[in-house]
Amino acid sequence: MIDEKQEKTWLYGVIPAGVKLKELRRRRDRLPGDVRVEEFGDLAAIVSHAPGENAKAIRDQALAHARVLEVAVLDAPVVPFRFGTVLPDGSVGSDLLEPWHDQLAQMLESVKDVVQLTLKVTYREDVILREIVDSNPEIAQLREQTLGTDEIATRDSRVRLGELISLTLGNWRQREALAILDRLNPLAVVSRVEALESEFMVLNAPFLVQRPRTEEFEDAAGAIADERVDRMSMALHGPMPAFDFIGEGQLPWE
Repeated sequence: MIDEKQEKTWLYGVIPAGVKLKELRRRRDRLPGDVRVEEFGDLAAIVSHAPGENAKAIRDQALAHARVLEVAVLDAPVVPFRFGTVLPDGSVGSDLLEPWHDQLAQMLESVKDVVQLTLKVTYREDVILREIVDSNPEIAQLREQTLGTDEIATRDSRVRLGELISLTLGNWRQREALAILDRLNPLAVVSRVEALESEFMVLNAPFLVQRPRTEEFEDAAGAIADERVDRMSMALHGPMPAFDFIGEGQLPWE
């Protein structure tokens, strides 16, 4: 139990001891001023002083947490901690790196040569709806019947129209997500398909990629984005630590 009055250390992640985080030092002006590395044996933790609990401090720290981890992973394997993980000052070695040494060392070994890249793909809503209408005569007819009409009088037609659009959107989304995965999976060690974040989202997929193939993967994702730019928006996030490939319950306090 952490004493609420005691000063706290914010945990970003664990790395091998002795690693030179060159990018972290180079970009220090864009990171929390007291970000540092605390070593214990062959492990080390990236830490800083925990911020205050006001809304601005929490918001700033949320941005800093992700930024520190994404910068650190450019130079070293990182086992990331979830946002908000803290320890009493002075206890990183005794409460984390020593008692959890074997688990953390094993996780570091599993991610030493890989990084995560997460691809988010979303349809351009107006474009895809127009395509759906143009592709199906029944949808086009129902749309004409319901435009500018009384909602109650055309209720059944509107329900049917919504069902057909939803069905078509789901089928197209599944087909196009699989096509994108077929292009990118050969460049990755493994991938996952996460829950979609909106109705028009096509794919939300983290990929575990070997470090030497990162640029190749980014180029392939960029080519896919260029081919589909009129219909979809794509965002590739990373490189970042392997957030989605370290199993739940493996990290301390998770």
